[in-house]
Formats: sequence, structure tokens, C-alpha cells
Amino acid sequence: MRARLPLIAALLLGPVTLRAGDATAPAVDTSAPAEADSTPAPGNLKTSYEFDADTSYVGDARTNFGSGVSGNVSEQNEDAKFLIEPQYNDGPIYRFGLSYERYNFGLSKAAPIPDILQAENLVVGMDFELFNSWLVRVEADPGLYNDGRAAGFRDFNVPFTIGGSYIAGEDIQWVVGLEVDINRQIPVFPAVGFRWQIRDQWVLDAILPTPRLEFDENKNLTLYLGADVDDGTYRMDQGLGVGYDQTYHNFTARTVGPRLGGTIVEYDEVRIGTGLSWKATKVFTLELECGYLPYREFDFHRADAHFSNNSGAPYGQMSLSAQF
Repeated sequence: MRARLPLIAALLLGPVTLRAGDATAPAVDTSAPAEADSTPAPGNLKTSYEFDADTSYVGDARTNFGSGVSGNVSEQNEDAKFLIEPQYNDGPIYRFGLSYERYNFGLSKAAPIPDILQAENLVVGMDFELFNSWLVRVEADPGLYNDGRAAGFRDFNVPFTIGGSYIAGEDIQWVVGLEVDINRQIPVFPAVGFRWQIRDQWVLDAILPTPRLEFDENKNLTLYLGADVDDGTYRMDQGLGVGYDQTYHNFTARTVGPRLGGTIVEYDEVRIGTGLSWKATKVFTLELECGYLPYREFDFHRADAHFSNNSGAPYGQMSLSAQF
């Protein structure tokens, strides 16, 4: 799950290779005059790559559809992201890539909601150093955010994030940032978090969207307990909620369905779970996680319609990431 608050967690820039300038003056050999060398120093272009993919399944959660109608909603979620990160000498690290995420919901026929939410977007960003103390990330995700049908210009959106990371000491790192999405009910979402090395093996990573308490069993295996907060906006097709539609599995004449076609849904969910992260090689890391989903909401705020779950559901998730 990466769509919600998609970049606030990424503001933890410890692995980034940006470096402050060396303030120590170089030693000078005064034994003989040095001959001037007008040849420019050769440039050093470094390029790294990132890949992340995960899949998860959430069981049936009873959901209120309004007008006294309710039904079960299950969920299958997949996402993948690939980034290329070039850096010239010790300058900014640029981030270019592709991202894809899709939710498939298992719905009852009474559900006035889409059975698919989908995002296909580019990733364009930059990491750089500010004031020799802050590491800053600026990143935009231009793309199509819809219900997986008849994509058009109205589906285009450019949510973006600005954030910074400040290392306050050997054991504490502060993170501040904000995410902007003009389709959300609250377009600007600020966030503050920190990462605290409590003891040698214990780390409190209090940064959205995936706050965690981590225990490092060894250099390759980490166990954790945490949460996952998801938030994203998607444009609905004009046909959503018009009579009975086999594609959407909706019959909404008694409810609010006809008002939802063409509008925006803000999808929110919270997961609480436990898992393990195994660094299988220098490149690949595998994560397995299971837990409980206590909250989910489909918020059509521009149509004044909101559908949330009455009960939670268990979930399981598997993730694979690579850095090379």
C-alpha cells in the first residue's frame, strides 16, 4: 500500500548519499611551486535504482451503504514502483520513475461504490541538502487516478509532497513535511514525525504513513509492530450508480448512486499489524505482514455521501523491494 500520503514516509533520508562539504582546508605542499593545471576535474555521474512491489488481501468488512442498506466489502490491493536516481558529483539526487496501484473490491450488489480504484502515474522529484543540516525531498506524482474505466483528461491529477529530515543527534531524527492534493477535502496535509533509536536493537519510527516499533533481531532480520494509514483520491466514471450496472455490481436507485457519477472519491483506510522484514541479499528485502483493518471510508465529499465500515477485517500482505 503506497498510495496514501504516498511520500511522507519517504522523507526519512538516512540512506541518501547527499553529503555536506568538507570544511577542512587541504594540505599544501610548499616544497616547490605547483604548476597550474587548467584541465577541469572529471565529472562523476552515479545512478542507482529502486523497485518496490506489494500485494495484500483484506477479508470481508461489513459496510454501511446508507438508507438502511449494508453489505460486506473485501479488498485485494497491488502496487509497484520503479525509480531511476541519477546524481552528478555531490549534487542533488534526481528521482524519475513509474508507479501503479490498484484496489479490487469484492462488493455486494447493493454497494453504491466502485469495485476498482486505480492510479497510474509518473514520479518526478529531487533530494537535496539545505543549510548543511536539512535533507529535503520535493516530489510530484502526475498521472491518472480513476476507477479503471474510460480514462480521460478529467482523471489527471498532480499530488505532490515537500518534506525535510533533520538529524538532531546520534539517536534522533526529525521529519516535517506536507502533501498537497487538490482533489482531497483538505487539500494540504501537514505531518511531523521522528525516528528514535531507543536502544541498540529497538527503533521507534513515528513517521506517517507507516509508523512502527522495530526490533532488529540481527543485521538481516527486523520484527515490527505498526500501522499503515492510506489516503488517495480518484475520479469516478460518469456511469457509476446509474441504475443497475453489471460492471459495477450496483443497484443504487434507492440510495445516492446517481449523484456519484463523475465525482471524486477520497479513499481512506487504517491497518494495524505485525510483520517481519528480511534482507535476503544486499539488493533484495522481503516483508511479510498480517493484522487487522479497523477503519475504511469511501468519502464522496463533493456529493455529500460517505460510506464506512461497521466492522473490521483481517488482512495479510507481502512486499518485495530492491535497491541497486
